[in-house]
Amino acid sequence: MLDIPALGPTGPYRTRNRTTVTDASGNPALELASVPGLVVSHWIDQLRVSAPLPVARTAEVLRKAADVFENQVILGDGLEAHERRLAELTGTPIAIVRECDRLITATLRDVGRMPSAARPTGCAPVGTAVSDAPSAGASWRRTGDVFAVHAAGNSPGVHAMWPEALALGYRVVVRPSNRDPLTPLRLVTALREAGLPAAQLVVAPCDHATADLIVERSDLAMVYGGQDVVDRYRGRADIRPQGPGRSKLVVTADADRHTGLELARTGVLHHAGTACTATTGVLVEDEPAGFAAELATALGRVAPAHPLDDAALLPCLPAADAERLTSAVLQRAQDAVVHLAPRVERLAGEGSLSAVTPAVVELTSPKDPLLSYEMPFPCVWVAPFERGATDVLDGSLVLSLHTEDLELVTAASDLTSVSNVYRSLPTSWTHPDVPHDGFLGEFLMRAKGLARTDMNEKRSDK
Repeated sequence: MLDIPALGPTGPYRTRNRTTVTDASGNPALELASVPGLVVSHWIDQLRVSAPLPVARTAEVLRKAADVFENQVILGDGLEAHERRLAELTGTPIAIVRECDRLITATLRDVGRMPSAARPTGCAPVGTAVSDAPSAGASWRRTGDVFAVHAAGNSPGVHAMWPEALALGYRVVVRPSNRDPLTPLRLVTALREAGLPAAQLVVAPCDHATADLIVERSDLAMVYGGQDVVDRYRGRADIRPQGPGRSKLVVTADADRHTGLELARTGVLHHAGTACTATTGVLVEDEPAGFAAELATALGRVAPAHPLDDAALLPCLPAADAERLTSAVLQRAQDAVVHLAPRVERLAGEGSLSAVTPAVVELTSPKDPLLSYEMPFPCVWVAPFERGATDVLDGSLVLSLHTEDLELVTAASDLTSVSNVYRSLPTSWTHPDVPHDGFLGEFLMRAKGLARTDMNEKRSDK
């Protein structure tokens, strides 16, 4: 089995306590170090006293790290071998793994883009010397020194976000998901190989109690999880929960129905249905039952495939876990119309590797809580929609409206708990200038007033 160490401020760190991680077939695949709380606390102290690199030097390191990530052997794997190993470990289709790795390296090469977009126009850029700043104005400064990341394992793409904190001068501690410790280990190793001091960034696999300690000892934290995580940290200004996306698509009667179906299909299948921007709910103004039936026909054509198959679109996992997912959906859908029932499809090979096929369920009311019930496979709930009832759209990470009614788009944009609003695009659509859930810089930084008396002004007063 592959031996996965932690990465401390002085290098790889192996522990007596280890966690065995199984692959998508249910077979043991690797052993992961589990770092104790006292050690992690000491690491965080070391991060805190480590001075960040100059902004320009950090950007240079991150760009170089993209090349290392793509071209060097890490843990015995080149990039292609790493991607195959990760697909087999997590059951994520290999095309998605490749897409996420491209996102990570593209972000490293352009990591200043998001901080620049997030910075208030009244603030001098990060790294501007006081002598070069306006004599009266504002600077954009960190609100802390150490940033913790409790990473999710649903997609390697989550690791494209936190390098922005390095660009802003933070030191970072990453607690990887047991499901995917390989991506953060490869990324952090690449950053160190590119010249980032080890005392700027550590990887700390650990148990839940130590994970809580990391959050409390760090200045700021980004924590991925379900609704329980959101509820636990609600109201804490030092923690940014990354919870369920509950992303929705609205299809109104005045919009082209065929295009609406394609938007729904694309969004539901995005990243095998595991991403927070994958479409969970579809609200249809005209004949929702017919729309659900047509969508079921389209999604029913998606064939199960091994995660190493380039054509794979569905997640794979051990059969027992897959059965639990499909049973959970069918139990909740007892009072609804199931247009496409999810199935567990056993794949050839060793172990119990199985794919979970899509589900389409029609609800009678847009206020049914199931409209926001997320599952880690392509599962979509279809409900009726009335234009005057936009309150049912709230609570969405992404809300896409396929409509000709611009007033409806404006009304949706005013909903306070909707993060992103698109028109006639899949909920999974992305662009380098569009934040995922607000700019991370909004959380990490603040405007700090800055004024000085220039030496020239002193001389002129004499």
